[in-house]
Amino acid sequence: MNYRHLHQQLARLRAMISISLFAILSACSSTPVAQRQQYDFGPWLAETPATPLPGRLQFSLTEIAVPAALESNAMLYRLQYDNVQQLKAYSQHRWSMPPAQLLAQRLKTRMANQGSDVMLSTEAASPFPVLRIELEEFSQIFSSPNQSHAQISLRASLVKGRQLLAQKSFQQKVNAASADAPGGAKAMQEAADASIDALQTWIKSLPLN
Repeated sequence: MNYRHLHQQLARLRAMISISLFAILSACSSTPVAQRQQYDFGPWLAETPATPLPGRLQFSLTEIAVPAALESNAMLYRLQYDNVQQLKAYSQHRWSMPPAQLLAQRLKTRMANQGSDVMLSTEAASPFPVLRIELEEFSQIFSSPNQSHAQISLRASLVKGRQLLAQKSFQQKVNAASADAPGGAKAMQEAADASIDALQTWIKSLPLN
């Protein structure tokens, strides 16, 4: 047996393995790291600002109640075709603030533009009707791997003192233009605006003043 020849072959093999490992590690280190993306509802520009009128609607908004799953900034989705009862979260996509804060911020902006006075206060201190909102669902639902929609479900109650003036449940579904996080974020913004429009129409239909 030619031990010298065998030693040379082993040396070449070790060199080839080292070169291959170096190439793999270099490729991994040069691969860009995925950046976490944040989303909000974007600016809302009213076509025609409302003119404040005497006797306009005034009410207080309490902190929006949410289940534990909606307390973080996570962007949640469900796979209706697999296990719709399981909430999942995007790993690289998040909201800029928890959904309840996004919704409250949007609601105050839009209702104020429509001539309503929305104040933040505790129920005990408010001289106006108090709007309580319980946000039950705020997620992107995939009916198939290539099709999804945003869904918002909430229950609204108007109270004054210890008296319940009115209560109603709302649900909005908006199809996403793309079955991914950016498409879901856009559809969620549209669903939020539609929910606020429905809330506003309902509140204005009530004999509060």
